[in-house]
Amino acid sequence: MEVLLQLELEAEEKQAFQDLILLCNREDGTNYDSGLDYDFFYSIRNEEKKESGIKEEYLAILMGYKLGEQEEGQDILLCTAFVHPSMRGQGLFTMCMECLYDDFRGKKIRLMRKEKDEYFLHFPYIYTEYFLEKTLERPIAFPGERRVYPYGEVFFSPYNEKTLYLYGLMVENRFRGQGKGEEILRDCLDRGEAGVYQKVILQVDSRNRAAMRLYTKMGFQIKDLVSYYRGERKRNRDGKNI
Repeated sequence: MEVLLQLELEAEEKQAFQDLILLCNREDGTNYDSGLDYDFFYSIRNEEKKESGIKEEYLAILMGYKLGEQEEGQDILLCTAFVHPSMRGQGLFTMCMECLYDDFRGKKIRLMRKEKDEYFLHFPYIYTEYFLEKTLERPIAFPGERRVYPYGEVFFSPYNEKTLYLYGLMVENRFRGQGKGEEILRDCLDRGEAGVYQKVILQVDSRNRAAMRLYTKMGFQIKDLVSYYRGERKRNRDGKNI
């Protein structure tokens, strides 16, 4: 088996990649987006279909793109991978990762997963991003893109015709720990003018425990999550790659 690196995919290859992603979604109960908006693609083809007994064109794929940020002066690559359910535990993911390490030396690698995979557990965990949602007791009007209070401010944007996206909540340092964040949200969501918006969604970093406590108290529920890991090559005690 060989690992192939591509910067672009042909139409048939895109369809085959999407087929594997959707298969993994069904098998694992996940909901990964099958869109392929990535900068590079690694793959292991199913060259021996009769021998493998697998009809899909690919046995494993790994995809990634460069984030618009750096860590320790190095560019960060955000990657995700999919291995055919019948081929897991046979080293295909490791083969793709080894090629990634070799081809992108000097880059920081972050791996994104929605479920706990055994082949990810040895990577250092960084954080989890939670996607929260709250159904309002009554529909409200758009609160405005920015709403300012004497002790903080909050930011909204329409997500769709009936859902608001809360993309920022800030409380000044001298007012923190006094319930001002909750006061801002209740003013916007509980006492807002009547309108058409029935739900509010937001994203929160698991490292922001105060925010998680606030949103949970306000009735927001976790609808999805993505965990991030630091992609690091295993090394022996003498510093050599395993």
